[in-house]
Amino acid sequence: MHTQTIYELSQEAERLLLLSLEHLKGVTKMPTVTLNNARKISGDTLGPVQPLHFSACDMDVPQAMLSNELRKISRLEMVLAIVGTMKAGKSTTINAIVGTEVLPNRNRPMTALPTLIRHTPGQKEPVLHFPHVAPIDSLMLTLQQRMHMRDRQHLIQVLEIDKDMDALLQRIENGVAFERCYLGAQPIFHCLKSLNDLVRLSKALEVDFPFAAYAAIEHIPVIDVEFVHLEGLEKFPGQLTLLDTPGPNEAGQPHLQKMLNEQLARASAVLAVMDYTQLKSISDEEVRHAIAAVGKSVPLFALVNKFDQKDRNSDDEEQVRAMISGTLMKGCITPGHIYPVSSMWGYLANRARHELAVNGRLPDHQEQRWVQDFAEAALGRRWRSADLDDIDHIRHAARLLWEDSLFEQPIQALIHAAYANASLYALRSASQKLLNYAQNVREYLDFRYHGLTVAYGQLQQNILHLEADMQQLQVSQKAVRDEVEHEVERALASASVFITRQQGEILRRIDSDFSREQVLQMARYERFPLLPAAEMTEGLLILHDEGQAQVVLSKIRSSCEGMLLAAQETISCELTLHFEQLEATLSRTLNDAMRPIEKRVKEELSHAGFHVRIGLPAFQASLFNFDTRQLFSEAIAEEKSMDNLAPRAGGVRETFSRWLNQPDWGGNEQVEARARYSIDIKALHRSLEDYVRHFCQQIYQALAVQVDVSVTAGMATFFAEFSLSLAGLQESLRETLLVRQQHESAVTTLSEQLQHSIAANAWIYEDSRLLRDDIQTLFAAEHT
Repeated sequence: MHTQTIYELSQEAERLLLLSLEHLKGVTKMPTVTLNNARKISGDTLGPVQPLHFSACDMDVPQAMLSNELRKISRLEMVLAIVGTMKAGKSTTINAIVGTEVLPNRNRPMTALPTLIRHTPGQKEPVLHFPHVAPIDSLMLTLQQRMHMRDRQHLIQVLEIDKDMDALLQRIENGVAFERCYLGAQPIFHCLKSLNDLVRLSKALEVDFPFAAYAAIEHIPVIDVEFVHLEGLEKFPGQLTLLDTPGPNEAGQPHLQKMLNEQLARASAVLAVMDYTQLKSISDEEVRHAIAAVGKSVPLFALVNKFDQKDRNSDDEEQVRAMISGTLMKGCITPGHIYPVSSMWGYLANRARHELAVNGRLPDHQEQRWVQDFAEAALGRRWRSADLDDIDHIRHAARLLWEDSLFEQPIQALIHAAYANASLYALRSASQKLLNYAQNVREYLDFRYHGLTVAYGQLQQNILHLEADMQQLQVSQKAVRDEVEHEVERALASASVFITRQQGEILRRIDSDFSREQVLQMARYERFPLLPAAEMTEGLLILHDEGQAQVVLSKIRSSCEGMLLAAQETISCELTLHFEQLEATLSRTLNDAMRPIEKRVKEELSHAGFHVRIGLPAFQASLFNFDTRQLFSEAIAEEKSMDNLAPRAGGVRETFSRWLNQPDWGGNEQVEARARYSIDIKALHRSLEDYVRHFCQQIYQALAVQVDVSVTAGMATFFAEFSLSLAGLQESLRETLLVRQQHESAVTTLSEQLQHSIAANAWIYEDSRLLRDDIQTLFAAEHT
């Protein structure tokens, strides 16, 4: 590691960040008409807008971003933001990365506030620092007063009160405040649980939780602990810190999406925790959108959790990487940065190895439930208490469970690399944020400066043209909606024809398998040479041995299962291709309809001398959440699970009835526990046909509902973003017009200030570009 070079680059980054903050302060002090004043003067009611990606009305955003980068540079801190939905296993993943349990894990939202987990060599026992606790203390006083006004019964009706919530209520009633420091896993758990329960309680009592007080990263809780997987490694310049972010679907708090976006924008890299079983769910899609928005500024990585739930029909590692990289993330993340894992197995293996290393044995499984989970995962479902006493065997089982978790690869490729290159990640993050700031503020300043030089009448004309364009947008939106609905109807009609055709093909294959000749052929079996041959009369198969009946039933089941699995693959591939084409068609339709407006706006403003950045938003194709493979897998789950079920004596008919999910079909009299055994093949055939028809109907209905929801949401997002962009341009022009109405000397002064600020910004941009190039060169040298 080039320590001297890193020190010099960090000094340059610090200089540019301080210069940018001073420059921003000057921009903020420039005479201007704020958005609120503009509304009052013009008398309109525009919603909140941020013109040109940089707004004079919200200078706190770039200021917080620059200040955060300055803080990270002073520590050479690489912040790896961990993001995921509530049930994706984010806390378990963080515990697996750290190597011990530092975050509580409950089946409810657990990240009310972002939390930093900082690798601190030598800190064996985790310690939580929470110095900015004053807003929480004020909240608890307010809740105490509000609780005196509400009876306990009201809280029971609107809030799930468990032992944790009950303890919090008593704590508030007794006026016990939060501490500034917590040492050890259990006190940390209690603190974080209480914080999350405070969010739920505040909502129930209609009290605002002070989220805004924790917008700055230096105000959020910090856990210092040595990461087990980094123990004993060489000390590198720089510091590795994990940032546990609130998921957008946690605790029913709509503001969490904004908080998530802000925290991700301040990270040095982002690690998304995705649920292997829910990759196309709507909640998972919200996370994908959030990380895609910052993908151009910071490196992206993904852990696909719950990969231990993969079965023989599921996508393998390479297929998962290709789907996430290409289909779900649209190329925003490379396949090599995607790691399928089992966070639970990784966490359990780590914790078991830690206990063995520290105490020489595992705790009593009756007292600590995680030991039971470990034993079942590592030893199998038939483990016994005595197995835990064989320490060598337990140590070996923990090592194998760690290997099966697939966590070793991301630990080596991501965590070790992030620790070794933390200083470079911090520098790269700062240089990229500096460039983004300089580019955005340059566009804002150029726009304002040109507004002071363009003819007054031209400004008024541009504003009127934009108003006309926004009206045309409303007209076009209705026309496009009609065209989109037509395309969706065509796609669904085509899907219906295809599914009906596949249903017919499945039924024809079933007819063939259930023909008299085929059934009798399956009834022949070498193990029963002395038994009379099977007979079939009017759809009833007569057998003379229960074992023979089981074999025949197994053959029929295997044949039908193979047939349905083949149909699953065919329909999955075809519908995936079909709706990918629909996504492309709808995106093209929206772009074609809006492009004339976009082109006209650009030409009008360019003719007036304004250089603006405006573009059509992307229609979110990933909103199509259907997973046909999952639909089919769920449909035949009963059939597949029969492999593990042993038929009871005299219960062959009952066994097959359970397989078909038809518990009342046929009755027990169809299989006789005597010298002869009968299977009603005709009734079985009819039940299977009904099952196939019902399922094909269900899959079409599911597709229709999902397409309707997805298209509606996608169009709403598309038009809202484009409309917001136009409104932002219009507001910028209006602001400039209002400034022009002031005294001429004030306009001249502002013009000079803008010119000076533009020149200073150009120097910042050029120096930031050179800094980024130097960092990229050093980064490349470290990886060769």
